[in-house]
Amino acid sequence: MRKIIILTLVAMFAVACGNSPQTTAVNNQQTNVNVAIKTENNSMTVSSHSQNQTETVKVPAKSDPNGGSPMAKSVDVTKMTENIDKAKAAYEKNAKSDEAKKTLAKAYFERAFALTDAAQYRAALGDFRKGLKLDPTDEDAKKMHDQIISIFESIGREPPKEGEEPPPMPIGK
Repeated sequence: MRKIIILTLVAMFAVACGNSPQTTAVNNQQTNVNVAIKTENNSMTVSSHSQNQTETVKVPAKSDPNGGSPMAKSVDVTKMTENIDKAKAAYEKNAKSDEAKKTLAKAYFERAFALTDAAQYRAALGDFRKGLKLDPTDEDAKKMHDQIISIFESIGREPPKEGEEPPPMPIGK
């Protein structure tokens, strides 16, 4: 039983560290236990093999719409999304207006910074990209955009492609 608990904890740690399909083998010579951890398609199989028994534990992976950030938390962006929608409608009515363009960019940046604070980096990246297309002169937004890209690079993960960023996490998830 102790082995299963340890294997489950190891499996949960492996899921928290990444969501890409992989198999990890761990050999513990002190207790003569071999462990295989396989993560794929939002599920994980943990198998342990000792001299007298084989145990397999199926552990569901944490489903994270934000792409695997274990630190992501929900944040209420309802008002910010409404501001984006209003600014977008005003911009679509008068696309040549610099004021409407800046207002829409500012609305995207406001939500992007809130999402960044909530560790929803993938969703934030989408808003930074949209805002920077409208106002590429915003230095704070550009720095944060570049910092998020740098974070992805430092952990060896690909940032979402432009247009494939997830929406903000729903409240309470």
